[in-house]
Amino acid sequence: MHNFFLKLYYFFRRQKAVGFLLLLLFVLAGGYFSFKIQLEEDITKLIPSGEKQDALRKILDNTEFSDKLIITISSEDKNPEELTAYANKLTDSLDKKLPEYITKIQGKIPEEGILEVYDFVYQNLPLFLNSEDYEEINARLREDSIQERLKSSYRDLISPTGFITKQFLFKDPLSLTHLGLEKLQELQVDDNFKIYNNYLVTKDEKHLLLFITPTYPASETKNNQVFIERLDKIISELNGNSEVKAEYFGGVLYAIANAKQIKSDIQLTLSIAFSILLILLILFYRRFYVPLLLFLPSLLGAFSAITLLYFVKGSVSAISLGIGAILLGISLDYALHILTHFRNNADVRILYKEVSKPILMSSFTTAIAFLCLLFLESEALNDLGIFAAVSVITASVFSLILIPQFYKPPKNKQKVKNNWIDKLASQRFYKNKFLVGFVLLLFLCGLFFFSKVEFNEDISQLNFEPEDIQQTEEKIKQIADEAANITYLVSYGNDIEEALSRNNELYRELKNLEKTGDIKSFSSIGGVVLSTDKQTERIEYWEEFWTDSKKENLKNTLLNESAELGFKAESFNRFYEQLNKDFDGIFLDDYRDVSTLYLDDFINNNPGFSTVTSTLSFEENNPEILQELEEKEGIIAIDRKQMNEDFLGDLKSEFNQLILFSLIAVFIVLLVFYRNLLLSLLTLLPIAITWIIALGIMAVLGIEFNILNIIISTFIFGLGLDYSIFITNACLKEYETGKPALKTYQASILLSVITTLLGIGALVLAKHPALQSVSVVSVIGVLTAVLVAFVIQTKLFDLLFFRRKLVQKAPFSFYALFKKSGNKEQLYLKNAVLGNYRYKSVYPFAKKEFTQNRERFLKVSEFIDSKEKIFMLNSSYGILPVFLSLKNPENKFFVLDINKENRKISKNTAQSNAENITFRKSWPEDLKEYPVYLISEKPSEEIASVLKENISRNAKQVIILTSEYENRWLIDLNFEIIYRQNNILVLKRMD
Repeated sequence: MHNFFLKLYYFFRRQKAVGFLLLLLFVLAGGYFSFKIQLEEDITKLIPSGEKQDALRKILDNTEFSDKLIITISSEDKNPEELTAYANKLTDSLDKKLPEYITKIQGKIPEEGILEVYDFVYQNLPLFLNSEDYEEINARLREDSIQERLKSSYRDLISPTGFITKQFLFKDPLSLTHLGLEKLQELQVDDNFKIYNNYLVTKDEKHLLLFITPTYPASETKNNQVFIERLDKIISELNGNSEVKAEYFGGVLYAIANAKQIKSDIQLTLSIAFSILLILLILFYRRFYVPLLLFLPSLLGAFSAITLLYFVKGSVSAISLGIGAILLGISLDYALHILTHFRNNADVRILYKEVSKPILMSSFTTAIAFLCLLFLESEALNDLGIFAAVSVITASVFSLILIPQFYKPPKNKQKVKNNWIDKLASQRFYKNKFLVGFVLLLFLCGLFFFSKVEFNEDISQLNFEPEDIQQTEEKIKQIADEAANITYLVSYGNDIEEALSRNNELYRELKNLEKTGDIKSFSSIGGVVLSTDKQTERIEYWEEFWTDSKKENLKNTLLNESAELGFKAESFNRFYEQLNKDFDGIFLDDYRDVSTLYLDDFINNNPGFSTVTSTLSFEENNPEILQELEEKEGIIAIDRKQMNEDFLGDLKSEFNQLILFSLIAVFIVLLVFYRNLLLSLLTLLPIAITWIIALGIMAVLGIEFNILNIIISTFIFGLGLDYSIFITNACLKEYETGKPALKTYQASILLSVITTLLGIGALVLAKHPALQSVSVVSVIGVLTAVLVAFVIQTKLFDLLFFRRKLVQKAPFSFYALFKKSGNKEQLYLKNAVLGNYRYKSVYPFAKKEFTQNRERFLKVSEFIDSKEKIFMLNSSYGILPVFLSLKNPENKFFVLDINKENRKISKNTAQSNAENITFRKSWPEDLKEYPVYLISEKPSEEIASVLKENISRNAKQVIILTSEYENRWLIDLNFEIIYRQNNILVLKRMD
């Protein structure tokens, strides 16, 4: 694996022009496609998909629940004239100065509007009457009722306002139209308002309400900020010249406040963080270009991911890119690890050998964890999974290719001065008993509390809500009598007919709930705007009710009673025509033609999806009723709590499943790389411990999960995984070579922690709740991850590997734990020998070598007498000396080995700590002590010369295991061959 990158390194060193050209082309291509990709700013794409969630998303896309502005004009005393005068000035100013920012202003009802509504109801009267109305009509048809109603109308006619009464009396002497007009009252939530000078004012005549529909939605903060600034100026000027004052509120204000605060927080925190980080990296690496070099692989990784998404989808969620940018902190780790290793060892061959495998392991396992986001039914999270996975893999590859090319490490290792990071990294934290005890205590506490972390489904708590806007909101709610719990109920369907039909059914249900007192009040067009089927049903009911005999009786009674009051016989001809009229159904556009009904606030009709909105209020919140209403087909409640539950659904449980899937997937990848169960578990176990401790700390501190920080938890998972992999490789390197390696790895991890804390952790200083929640969870997770890796993971390696080596025991393994020791093991000592090489890079070779030669090794052991001292020439990582020292514990073995790599492996076997074996690169002081010489490979000429001289003087027995070694001279020295077979030659001195 490392050879591939080493060859690439040498290729680009020779072909620098080719390398720079390829890099330039990649940057240009990646940049081009990154700027060309379409960004989707729909925040609802972050929400998991599902039938209900999809419908809710469509509803929010097609309605404007939070975009309206409510303006209240208030007076301390009862002063309706001043209120309406102010309203006239304000609406005139808005029409003249802000026409491009306002779609419409509601709250003023023109004179002709009232007659327009009356005529509309009169012309379509059957559509506005229900069964209860017909009971009332029956009561009005009685002779005494007609007589009393005509007398009352006559008195109104001779009054000063008689000219107004006249036009309504002759058209409708029984006031049937008023029964229909009562349905329009259901379009308002309560009766706290009245019309004064054509404006909507409260009954105490102290407040007047206007409603503004902005041109731009709340998400268009740039345009809305200009709008609000100009609106502020207009209202401030009017307030300064009037006794009454105006205030306004709307979701637009929160959107602008959030955008401003996020921008301010990020500018402040990141400027501080990057300034400190810049200085820190330059001081640590002693190179000014290092910060740029660090971010280059991450940038190229991001370009790669966006380019892939461009060709696969053509668009990407802006939210996923925003979160992904935070998660790119993981890809910085790879560059930091390479730089730190290169700084401490300038040999590029050693660098690639040490870091290639752990870097690629980290990137692949992290990518697998992120790809598990594809299991969630959320488009934005799917985009995030692909973006993050591709980014970290490509960033790791670019780090391995580019950093050794551009970074120039100090050639003289002594020139690298230790700083405080180096000193901290050199500590063996697992040796501190108090620190180990502290982390274990945190883990035990975490076991009790980790399941108690709550998931906050209230997305609104992630908003930044300035106190002045909150106060204005509360004032306007009280004025509008909305202090009660207002809930939107939306009936939806594939077309307007289906939506209206469902809304008609909902209307009847709400009527019943209002009668039983389960709800305070409701507002619905269910009694006004009917589906085609419902219209036909009501017209038929009208025709069945007005039989010929009933119409004739009514006409006779009216003629008789009205004649006594002086009315002409033809006075009520228009009313008779109304009774005989053939009514037809009307279309939605006919309803909309009546501008003062404001039906567009209730109905939204788009191709393939239509909605009808109703509102209801409770004295006290009643989620059970909302759930019952939502069980009806095509009904969704847009209540803050209910909507959050509908939107987020089982997001917490889905993320728990996601963590489980990630652990399983990562475990499989670790098994593929390490090919060992224990090493995979030792790498993965710290992640589980980190997760439990972090959740326990969150539970104790009362920190809750939310839609944002639970996503960022994947970032913590990825970072913790990186730390675990690097600590595992550091411990394995120390175990194999005996040289301290933990310092370099811990230094690079500490740099990663510092950069992460300075980057995301700096957001703790932010005022925005969303940024704070992300930051706090990140800080807890990162600190916990590094603490567990430095203390618990290294402690486990110490117990299972290093301490056992010191007492000549093989490292712990599940194989040895369950494998029973039989006669074969007692004979060949296979597990005891190979245990010295288990978990090392040479293990496959050692296993093969021992398996092939164990019979020869056993035979050699038979020619060694008890308590004899043996001099050996080493070969094959000390496999034969280790076997003989185990097989012949009463003998002492001196092993000469001038091969550095071979000797390094041999000296770091567990058996090398035994008293009966010694590995050296130089000859013993006195060879007279060693009567037995064992030659396993052909020695160099220099060694052969010294060997020949000492064998001639001191040897009693010589064992030769190679045919390449010339041995005839031994016969001349009176040595006799006592055994020759299987490439084993044993000679014994005869005198």
